[in-house]
Amino acid sequence: MIKKYSPDLIFICTVIFLIGFGTLVMYSAGAFTAAMKFENYAHYLMKHIQWITIGTILYFLCSRFKYKNIKYMIPWIVSLTWIIILLAFLLNPTNRPSRWLIIDGRSWLTTSDVARLMLIMYTAYFLDKYQKYISDWKFMLIKFTPTISFTLFLILMQPDLSSTFIIGTIIFVMLIIGKVSPKYLTILLLMSIVAFSIKIISSEYQRERLMNWIQPSETIGDIQQHASKLALGRGELIGKGIGSSRLKNGHLPAAHTDFVFAILGEEYGFLGIVVLFICFGIIFHFGIQILKIAPDRFGLFLALGIILNLIFYFLINVAYVVGLAPNTGLTMPFLSYGGSNTIFTLGAVGILISIVRDASNGMKTYHKRLINV
Repeated sequence: MIKKYSPDLIFICTVIFLIGFGTLVMYSAGAFTAAMKFENYAHYLMKHIQWITIGTILYFLCSRFKYKNIKYMIPWIVSLTWIIILLAFLLNPTNRPSRWLIIDGRSWLTTSDVARLMLIMYTAYFLDKYQKYISDWKFMLIKFTPTISFTLFLILMQPDLSSTFIIGTIIFVMLIIGKVSPKYLTILLLMSIVAFSIKIISSEYQRERLMNWIQPSETIGDIQQHASKLALGRGELIGKGIGSSRLKNGHLPAAHTDFVFAILGEEYGFLGIVVLFICFGIIFHFGIQILKIAPDRFGLFLALGIILNLIFYFLINVAYVVGLAPNTGLTMPFLSYGGSNTIFTLGAVGILISIVRDASNGMKTYHKRLINV
């Protein structure tokens, strides 16, 4: 029965398929830009393969690491994350807040990727450790809010409004499912609305991006979404074929990162898009199955945060590519070109498999005890 109930197998097979399929789409989407910038069509492909290799190593390490030990490492994880974000501010050669940790002129990672995984771990840890007190809004406001608010504030000041929003949304949903005090959730929501409103009003760039989405005009941001819609429309039912996209040839900036979904639609058509949605549907379905067998409350919320992370990033990316949301610049999991995002996403999947492995070992031990009895 244990072998038959194996949601992790289908989950991992789907992830492997997405990585392979995504690498093919990303290579096609970025080949023109790579040739123009580096005189090498395979430049982005080779870098992407390197990151997948590092991410795969991290996946295996995390999948064999006992996830329960994360609870004892939370103070160190939080502190290290803050240090990395603050270093990104201090080491940025332009003397401005930066989204990337730049050392010796080289970008090592996107700090929001580190913060996202840390906050998921911290929230799962908090919902587990303080289960008896989460219905007290005052306790939550004093004990939980400072760590979350300070981390999100640092990301917001980079400035990275879109990452702040999506990470905040993931945490908020985790709190709702964790049955945190409704009064606290209301306070948190109002605080978030005020903070985002102030940021948008005070930032001309963010304000223009939002207004251009509400009232389209001839701007770069609108041209990106317009081009992505043209790409999706050209794909029709079965697509124009692998490598046959026209919009990637200088007409769609960030085709291999933010708008890789548009190139997928142009080259693989509606059928390719359906396959992609089915894959993420499988990830969501079997992710829920993993939640059901989580050995403890910490594992449940940790797995929940990881699944929400994958699904929300997928949905947000699709939404702004088709024009249903402002251009956020958030990448598509397993498909978009991006080093730290690929590495930390695979690491998170490894943690998810660690939860499944612990649950399976627990079931085996339980069955052995029944047999001995």
